[in-house]
Amino acid sequence: MASREALAASLHLMGGGIDVVHDHNPRRKTARRIVLFEADHREMQAKKEILPEDVMVEQEILHWHSPAYPAEFAGLEASSADRMPMGSGTSLKVNVLGEGQPLAGAEVKLFLRGVGGAQNEQSAHSDDRGRAEFSFSPFWTPAAIIASPAGDFWPMLVRGVVDGSDIDCPPLPQGPCEWWHEVLAAVPFEVDRGAGIIVGVCDTGVGPHPCLDHVTSAGAFVNGKMEKAAGADVAAHGSHVCGIIAARPKEDSQFAGIAPGVDLLSARVFPQGNGANQGDIANAIDHLSREGKADLINLSLGASTSSQIEHDAILDAAERGTLCVCAAANSAGPVAFPAAFSETVAVSALGHLGWGPPGSIPSIRLPTEAAKFGAAGLFLANFSCFGDEVDCAGPGVGIVSTVPARHGLEAPYASMGGTSMASPAICGLLAVLLAQHPFYKTLPRDQTRTDTARAVLRQASRDIDMQKIYQGLGVPSLR
Repeated sequence: MASREALAASLHLMGGGIDVVHDHNPRRKTARRIVLFEADHREMQAKKEILPEDVMVEQEILHWHSPAYPAEFAGLEASSADRMPMGSGTSLKVNVLGEGQPLAGAEVKLFLRGVGGAQNEQSAHSDDRGRAEFSFSPFWTPAAIIASPAGDFWPMLVRGVVDGSDIDCPPLPQGPCEWWHEVLAAVPFEVDRGAGIIVGVCDTGVGPHPCLDHVTSAGAFVNGKMEKAAGADVAAHGSHVCGIIAARPKEDSQFAGIAPGVDLLSARVFPQGNGANQGDIANAIDHLSREGKADLINLSLGASTSSQIEHDAILDAAERGTLCVCAAANSAGPVAFPAAFSETVAVSALGHLGWGPPGSIPSIRLPTEAAKFGAAGLFLANFSCFGDEVDCAGPGVGIVSTVPARHGLEAPYASMGGTSMASPAICGLLAVLLAQHPFYKTLPRDQTRTDTARAVLRQASRDIDMQKIYQGLGVPSLR
C-alpha cells in the first residue's frame, strides 16, 4: 500500500514531462500499480534519483517468443525495406504443397544473402493456390526458404531455392503420444493426469481449438490494460504452449498434453505482431498467481535485459506459492530473462535423434559439439541457450501441438521447436508430479509451497550424460 501511495506522489513529482499511456490501478490496496508512459529517456534518468526506493522506473523491455531458426540464419529480422514493387527488380514464386495438394496460409520465410555477408529476411503467406511471392532488389540472392504450414504438415527447409519451386510438406504423425511423452514417462495417455493442479500461461493467447476448450482465458494484459474478452490467440505460439501442457484429444489421432487434467489459465501478454513488455508480464503474473491461485506459471518468452519490475512480480508470486517455469531462449547464447532469475526454473531444449523427415526443420537441429549429445538419443538443440542458470532440460524439437483453427482447418496441429516448447513440457510434467505428491495440495499458499515444488522437480530429474550448463540436473520424469 505504501509503494502505491509513493507512486501516486511520484507521478506528481515527475511533473508535466510525461505522457501517461495507461495507468493499471487495481482496486485492491495491496495490488501492484503499473503506469505506462512516454517521456524523454535522459529526463527520466535524472528524475529517478529523486524517486522513493519502492517506485521502480524502467525503460520498456520487450520480450519475445523467438522462433528458433536454423543456426546460420539466427539473428535475422524480417525487413520490408528492400521489398520492390511486383514486376520490378527480382521476384521469386514458390508453391507450398501437402502430399501434392496446395496448402493455404503457410508462413513462408525467404532468407537472402548479399555482398560481404549481408543477410536479410522476408515473410509471406501462401494463398489458396499454395503460392507465395516475394520481390527484392538485385543486391540480394535467395539462400533458403522455410515453409511452415498452417497445420497438419511438417515445416520444411529448402536451400538454393529457385523461382517456381515446389515445397512439398509431408504429413505430421498421429498421436496421442510421441517421443516427448516417452522421455518424460507421461504414457499411456490419461485424461485426468495432473488433476487438482492449477497452471497459468503468459503468452500470445489461446484458441480457438476443440482440444483446448477446457482452458480458461484470463483475458489480455497489453499496453497496461486488462481486457477480459481479448484472450484469443493473436499468433499460434500460445495455443501450441497450452496444448503441450494440457491438450485433451477428441480423437485418437490427436496429440495429448503432458498434463491434460490440470486447470489451465491463459493470459495474453503479446500485442499482435509485437513483443510483450515487462509491465504487462508483471500484471499477468500477479493476476494468475493472486486471483487464479496458480501453482505454476509457464513463461515461454525472454529478453536479454533484466527487469526489476518483472523480477518483483516473480518474487511476489513465489511468496504466494507460485513457481514460474521459463524458457532459456533460442539464441544458442546466455540464458535470457526471466529464466536467468534464480527464483525461476530455467529450461533448455532437447531433441531426439531421427525425429522428423529429411529436410524438415526438426531434422536440422543437431549440434556440432560432441558434448551436446547425451544418453538415450537425446541432444541439446543447436539453438538452445545454456549456462549455469539452467535447472533442467526438456523436449523442445519438433513438438507437435495445437494451433488455432485457421485457413479452413478446424482442429489443426503443428510442429514447433524452441525452449518455448521445452518449458511447457517440463511445466506440465511438474504439475503431474505435484498432483501425485502426498501432501503438496495441503500446503499453505506461501513460499513453502513454492520451495516444495522446486524440490519435487529436483528429485525427479535424472542425468542424461551432459554437462550441467546444458542439462542442469537433467530431465525430470514420472519414473
